[in-house]
Amino acid sequence: MKNNIYVLTERNRTIMKKDLVSVLMVNYNHADTIEKSIRSVLEQTYSKLQLIIVDDGSTDNSVEIINSIDDPRIELYEEKENKQICAVTNIGMKKVRGEYFARIDSDDLWEKNKLEIQVEYLKNHSEQKICFTHAAIINEKDQIIDSELEKLYAVNYESQEEWLETFFFIGNCLPMTSVLMTTKLMLEIGEFNIAYRQLHDFDYWVRVAKKCPMAVISKKLVRMRRYDNEINNSNTSEENMTRTYNEYVDIRRHFFDEMSDVVLKKTFGKYFKNNNAESREELECEKAFLLCSPVGQGRTISNVGIEYLINLLQDKITADILESKYELNIKKFYELTGEHLYNDWKVQEIIQNIKKKEEVFENEIRRNEQQKLMLKKDIADRDNKIKELEAIIEDYENSTSWKLTKPLRKIGTIVKK
Repeated sequence: MKNNIYVLTERNRTIMKKDLVSVLMVNYNHADTIEKSIRSVLEQTYSKLQLIIVDDGSTDNSVEIINSIDDPRIELYEEKENKQICAVTNIGMKKVRGEYFARIDSDDLWEKNKLEIQVEYLKNHSEQKICFTHAAIINEKDQIIDSELEKLYAVNYESQEEWLETFFFIGNCLPMTSVLMTTKLMLEIGEFNIAYRQLHDFDYWVRVAKKCPMAVISKKLVRMRRYDNEINNSNTSEENMTRTYNEYVDIRRHFFDEMSDVVLKKTFGKYFKNNNAESREELECEKAFLLCSPVGQGRTISNVGIEYLINLLQDKITADILESKYELNIKKFYELTGEHLYNDWKVQEIIQNIKKKEEVFENEIRRNEQQKLMLKKDIADRDNKIKELEAIIEDYENSTSWKLTKPLRKIGTIVKK
């Protein structure tokens, strides 16, 4: 990168009065898209920004491309070895100098007015510390495509309670590449949890939602890239799908950590089994029952809730409360543990495949039964036809004309011989 010296124009004086926005881009082997992503940041109408790029040990020519772009706002930090997305994101967050913090992946794109709209929104809504936007989905050729992700990201909740409820019962619905938050909030929430590879952003949004409400600007100001044959962490390989499920379960396990009783009751009170739950022990019981609710779209009881109940049953005070106020004794608890607790996506897939095979088999049986009925009908029709012919023959043989012509038939036989 070359260092340019800005000419102090009137426009630059105006820019200098603005708050600095720090944009973090993490890259690993995206040489084919990174230049477009960088330029979509540098060409923002809100131009007072710091672009932090952390290269995670790329083996392609990504670094050469970054260095070829002549702009002093770029700060490149290179990692010699691949450390994975959370670790390098945390490295980049330590370099933030701005009043605001934004995040973009090295294959995604921003609309030119993305930052300007978001900064203006946060300045005009002082009660908000973080905001997102809607997203369009593009393919390798930058073409906008129809995708379920676009519908997923087209949310517009306003209250803290709505966000927490959605995260708990449904999951993530916010695109990382659209976020803008105050740096003060970023520092308050802390680093990304390196234990999560697939759902590190979801874990972060849950932690944010426990602290404050979040806003969404209902405009598609970002374009997220999806590939036909994905090779990054977003793909749908068995390993990544399993990891996603496991991470989701673990995030759920810690969902109520550091959540105030006020927020708990305000958000989930309508789901309480005991509407009058107030004491610490009663609220712990309510958390356990909430955690027993199905994970995502599944129907099985969450093992996280069972683990929570086990701990409560081992404490005499909470065990007494569970029996007296929730009618849950050890016998009923055993009924819960008799259900499928570890029904992850792979088990569900196997079950679905079995069901599909059963359905094919049942359809085949139905077709065979129909053919059997048709054959029976054909046989019955044939038997009836035979009986009709036999009756006609019998009528002929018993008729007067047949009896009178019997001598003639004998003469005819003799003549033939």
